Amino acid sequence: MRVSKKWSAYGPRKGESPRIVAVCANLSDATPIAAELEKLNTGSLLTYNSQTELRLNPPAGEIDLFILIDRAFSEPITDTLCWLERYQPRAAKAVVGEFGAGRHELAARVGGAFYFVHQAYSGQCSDLVQIAVLRSDRTDSPAA
Repeated sequence: MRVSKKWSAYGPRKGESPRIVAVCANLSDATPIAAELEKLNTGSLLTYNSQTELRLNPPAGEIDLFILIDRAFSEPITDTLCWLERYQPRAAKAVVGEFGAGRHELAARVGGAFYFVHQAYSGQCSDLVQIAVLRSDRTDSPAA
């Protein structure tokens, strides 16, 4: 006999709103994402001040998109991307940095994340939110 389990253990069900986590020292960096979610009238956005705070207090449940915004290169993103791969292997990841940050961009791409230059980030927020929306509409479930 099968015992029903909490849906949160299996990730979002089809039709659930997207869940996005933004890690940014300046809260205004998360404003474009919040505006895009408001346009869609769905979704949730959780913000953290630092990557360390994210690793010490991870969000519960499955997240559709993690956005690491680090314009000052204050924390190494490699460790956080490795941690995210273990903690939330199905989540999409994006890194926002400054122009000319070759090492930062390389670490993001090796870590399986999209890389955005901060100047172009605001214009591409709708694309990032659409990635999260598509991920929240998935119907995959673990094998029984």
